[in-house]
Amino acid sequence: MPPTRQGRVLIVDDDPEFGVVAQNLVEIEGFSARLATSGAEALQLCDDESFDVILLDLMLGDAFGINVLREIRGRAPDLPVIVVTAHGSMESAAEAVQAEAFDYLGKPFRSAELIGALHRALEWRAQQRSRQSEPPGRSQAITSIVGRSPAMVAVYRVIARVAATDSTVLISGESGTGKELVARALHDNSLRAKQPFVPVNCGAFTETLLESELFGHVRGSFTGALGAHRGIFETATGGTIFLDEISETSPAFQVKLLRVLQEQEIRPVGASESRRVNVRVVAATNRRIPDLLQSKDFRRDLLYRLSVINIDLPPLRERREDLPLLIEHFLQRTNAKLGKQVVAPPETIVWLRALDWPGNVRELENAVERAVTLNASGRLLPEDFTQFTPLPLGRASESASASPSLTANSPPSPSADAWLCEVPRTLEEVEREHILATLRYTKGNKLRAAELLGIGRYSLYRKAERLGINLDVAARPKQES
Repeated sequence: MPPTRQGRVLIVDDDPEFGVVAQNLVEIEGFSARLATSGAEALQLCDDESFDVILLDLMLGDAFGINVLREIRGRAPDLPVIVVTAHGSMESAAEAVQAEAFDYLGKPFRSAELIGALHRALEWRAQQRSRQSEPPGRSQAITSIVGRSPAMVAVYRVIARVAATDSTVLISGESGTGKELVARALHDNSLRAKQPFVPVNCGAFTETLLESELFGHVRGSFTGALGAHRGIFETATGGTIFLDEISETSPAFQVKLLRVLQEQEIRPVGASESRRVNVRVVAATNRRIPDLLQSKDFRRDLLYRLSVINIDLPPLRERREDLPLLIEHFLQRTNAKLGKQVVAPPETIVWLRALDWPGNVRELENAVERAVTLNASGRLLPEDFTQFTPLPLGRASESASASPSLTANSPPSPSADAWLCEVPRTLEEVEREHILATLRYTKGNKLRAAELLGIGRYSLYRKAERLGINLDVAARPKQES
């Protein structure tokens, strides 16, 4: 029995096996499908026949699918093209969006994902025909996010689809996963790309200073306010504000930020009237969204308002297949900066992939730069990464093979600065002991202690006050009896 006429799909892929599988899949769903194995054949079929959706591979032998996409868009502006690729990157996703691809899928994808995209494309095509209008163009992205793993392709896809909107975005992920890079990608691919992008580390300010920095203040509104000050929400008008470590803000500030997001108005500190603002807000947190939902120090209504779109960045240990690409990227950048030509042999990359990298991409970047700086042979070896480092490299995973370098880099045995958690104990007692141990480890350096704890400096002050810790006394060395 022939398939019902739900829509005619042209599948363009130079891999015959994938093409046949995709053709069978869409025909089982009820679509009519044709298969082309080259860009030239696809364009010829578009001239000879009528299609409702095109499924286009990004790499077609020696040809580049984006060029075929541009040709199709030039001939048929209302024909939706879904780009698929096994070589996903932020640049290719952005280029596909710039060329007005309807959607962007990374291979391998689930059948339900493809069928859903096809149905959305058909609905969009019907709307375009009824309105007889073309989709708006989008600005080009210039953002360096590296990775081709399925998890990162999913991130690129979300960025490509929401960047051109003004929706508020909450980026979640561990420290060092690249949240600011994603925020910049959203800005660079938006209609606000030519306007300011202003990052603000909310954990680096006290509540009063943060409010003044973002909303501004009038003269005499507080001690030291000798003149009026325009806040970032006003100076960044038309652009994007990136609020990093948003979960470290106080409940009182969260109430004011919620009002700004809802009303698109700010009231400078000490002012009696509100002022309209036009900015897009992108926020980030290193805390998990379920944890924030259960938290007593972060407002649920603000969380709902910030996470209209949520982009969750995977830790590096969950996308180890991206490590060779990342290492090569950081090698090229560091070599260019230092005027060197250092390479990483395959055995070193295997060794690096076996590490957990708790500091994620940022830790890897710093490790590569340090190793290249110290290297004298032109070939990176494990010892280049383990020597002259103030911190141990990420602990090796269980799958790592034992080596002298790994053994030498294992976590140190417990010292006088360490502590053992005895049970039963309350969570508050454990938190207090951990903070005290961290302060002893950093010899009283509060900023370094906050970094190791994964919180902002002023969050450390608030926790210390709540737990009854005197930060100036806690880090003093114990007197021997």
